[in-house]
Amino acid sequence: MSQYYSPQPNPYYPPEQGPEDEYYYEEDAEFEYDDEEFEDDTGSSLAQRGLFFCAGGLVVFLCMSCCLLAGAGLWLLDPGSSLVATPMPGSDIGLSVESAAYPEESVVNEQATKLSILQVNRNASLPEVPAVEGRELIIVTVELVNLGETVIDYNERDFVLVNPFGEGYTSLPGAVQGALGRGQLEPGAGLEGRLVFEVNAGELDLILNWDSGPDNEPRYLYLE
Repeated sequence: MSQYYSPQPNPYYPPEQGPEDEYYYEEDAEFEYDDEEFEDDTGSSLAQRGLFFCAGGLVVFLCMSCCLLAGAGLWLLDPGSSLVATPMPGSDIGLSVESAAYPEESVVNEQATKLSILQVNRNASLPEVPAVEGRELIIVTVELVNLGETVIDYNERDFVLVNPFGEGYTSLPGAVQGALGRGQLEPGAGLEGRLVFEVNAGELDLILNWDSGPDNEPRYLYLE
């Protein structure tokens, strides 16, 4: 014979709630919202956002003002410092053999001295220099201009003629009238001088290497 029994209540099942319980509610109960409280919360949120926006704008304004004041202070201390970032025309030309300046271009070194090739005379003949078979004389007329504000030194020994094989020819000092020689150049002054090189006859793609001391990077110019 089968036996019937009543299931025992699960100890973990929530007990029935009565009206006195804290979270008791009726299924047919209607809920009402407090519109005034909702409007107050919305207004408070908008006010907080406005305050945050104003505070952020104030911080940005203060940062920009500090940057402008710092820049103005640096300019007052050294008005010429703002011009340092602008390279002088010709200072970024002829910095290597691979990117040598063309004959019609001028180069400018770190001491603001400009070098230009004015004329190239190949197969030159000079009474002071005996002719040698298989060799030729090249006279290069150059111009130096001091664009800076201090006195600069120049020397014809600063110039070497380089062929495509990396061989260098030094100038013959004092070999011709009007030679560049050596001396000093005042600010704003310029001079012309001639450099004489004895090279292998018929060499092409010759480059003039100008190395004016440890304070300046070498500059390179094609002869033709």
